[in-house]
Amino acid sequence: MKQTYLHKFSLKNNIAYIIGGNGIIGKEVVKYFCEAYAKVIILDQKKDDLFLKKLKYKYDISFEKFDVSNFNKIEKNLLKLFKNYGEPNILINCSYPKDKNWTKNTFSEINLSSFKKNIEINLVSTAWISRIFAERMKKNTQENMSIIHLGSIYGLVGQDPNLYQNSNINENLTYSIIKGGITNYSKQMASYYGKFNIRINTIAPGGIEGKISGKKTNQNSAFKRNYIKKNPIKRFCTPQDVAAAAIYLASESSSYVTGSTLIVDGGWTII
Repeated sequence: MKQTYLHKFSLKNNIAYIIGGNGIIGKEVVKYFCEAYAKVIILDQKKDDLFLKKLKYKYDISFEKFDVSNFNKIEKNLLKLFKNYGEPNILINCSYPKDKNWTKNTFSEINLSSFKKNIEINLVSTAWISRIFAERMKKNTQENMSIIHLGSIYGLVGQDPNLYQNSNINENLTYSIIKGGITNYSKQMASYYGKFNIRINTIAPGGIEGKISGKKTNQNSAFKRNYIKKNPIKRFCTPQDVAAAAIYLASESSSYVTGSTLIVDGGWTII
């Protein structure tokens, strides 16, 4: 039977490690990757037994507790996972670690300790983990090898202060540094690892609204009005929108795409 182009979106015979797979975006990525027949290993700090149970009876999916901020054990733990579950050819990092003072990372309130901590546990951990995966992938002979980072529109443009009027939400200077760093790091990685047939790309979503554990993550109403007013498609990005983009970048359908930033924002950054 002649194969159609749709088979290029299949992840059959691929081993995908999804960091932060129990988060609002991560869970949708996990579901999409399972339905594309990848072998999925969720790496997260907390286990969602009900979520795992719903998928495990039908798909090849596993969970391992993993702390991205434990730098002393990251490489050792990953090498153990590779031995137990198989050599990686797909990594998507959906983790979003932050410290207890994250909401105070504004220009007027931030302190140096929180600033440095958030840069380390988010930006530094992402860069270091991806390097470990890429170095391991260099030894892999599979044709499809892909690393996907989660960036943001605020890794591309400055935050619009007009969106926060009457919303009790403030700018976050650390967030833009983290997401901007991740976005450009993907380009640097892609430049170096291309010769090993490893593709590295970034997804840059707009503001996210969706459900986690069955509960809707409602945005502040004033912020939501201000945001949608500026957005050509007039809605927020959903976790499903991000997951669909991840399937494309993880699969053979994007075999000639590397170093790219796939903007999933409903056109928010074009105006």
